Amino acid sequence: MIDDKNTHSREQLTVLLRRRSVIALCCGILTLILAFYGIIEGVNQTWRKLHENAFFSFIYFTMISNTLATLSVSFILPFAVEGVQKKRFTLPRWVAVFHYIATVSVVIVMVIVLSVMSWASPEDAFGGPNLVTHIFCPLLILVSFFQIESGHVFTMKDRLLAIIPGGVYMVVYFIEVVLVGEANGGWPDIYQIREHMPSALAIPAFLLTAFGVSMLIALLSNYLTKKRTKKMYSFWREDMDPIEVRIEAFGIGRMAAESGEESSIQIPYDILTYLAQKYDLKTEDLMKPYFKGLLAEIEDRNRKK
Repeated sequence: MIDDKNTHSREQLTVLLRRRSVIALCCGILTLILAFYGIIEGVNQTWRKLHENAFFSFIYFTMISNTLATLSVSFILPFAVEGVQKKRFTLPRWVAVFHYIATVSVVIVMVIVLSVMSWASPEDAFGGPNLVTHIFCPLLILVSFFQIESGHVFTMKDRLLAIIPGGVYMVVYFIEVVLVGEANGGWPDIYQIREHMPSALAIPAFLLTAFGVSMLIALLSNYLTKKRTKKMYSFWREDMDPIEVRIEAFGIGRMAAESGEESSIQIPYDILTYLAQKYDLKTEDLMKPYFKGLLAEIEDRNRKK
C-alpha cells in the first residue's frame, strides 16, 4: 500500500510538471506575438521612412533578432502542447540553446538602443512604436525565456554560440557602413556608432557587450534551473527506505501512463536517476518497478475502455 505522503509527493510532481507545460505554452505564444509584431512593425517603418521593400528592413538587427525569436518559439510550441497533454514538458537541448541564442540577440538590441541610440537619436530609440519594439518586446521576451523551464544548463560553449548572430551582423555592418559607406551604396549608420567611438573599436566593443549580455542571461538561467530542480526533488522524504523508493518508482510509472498514448510515453530517466542516487540505489533497481507501474496503468486503462 502506498502511503499518503508518497502519494502526495507524486500529486505535487504532476501539478508542477503540468504547470511548467502550461507556462511554456503561454510564454511561447507571448514571444511569438511580440516577435512577429517587431517584424511587421520593422517592415512598415522601412517603407514609411526609407520607401524601401521588406528585404531592406533586415539591415536592422532588431528584425534579425525578432526573426530568430519567432523561429525558436515555433520549435518550442509543439513540445509545450505535447507537455500539456503528457503532463511533462521536455525540450531537446538544441531547441533550448536556439531559444537562448534568440533571447540573447533580442536583448542585445535593447542594450544597443539604451547605450548608443538613446543618446544619439532618442526619437529613433523610443519614438512611437520603437518604444515597444526596442524596450517592451525585448523585456517581455526575456521574462518569457526565464519562465520557460527547459531544464538545461547553458555552458560556456553555449554562451559563445549566443553571440555569433550579433557578431556576424556587426562584421557585415562594419563593412557596409565603414568600408563601403552609404555614399557608395552601403548601409546608413542606423545605430550612430561612429558618433560615439572610433570605427576600429566598434566590433570589439560590440562583442564584449554581447558576451556580457550572454553571460548574465546564462548565469541567471542556470541559477533558476538549479533552484527549480532542487524544488522538484524536495517532494520526496529524506527517510524513505528502499521498498518505499521502489513503490515511488511504481507510482511514477502509473503517472506516466496516465498522460498519453502508449507509443508516446517518455521515461523520466532524470527523476529515476535522482531517486536512485539520493537513496543509494542503482537506477536499474527502479526501472523494473517503474515499468510494472506503467504496464499496470495501461492494462487498467484498457480494461475500462
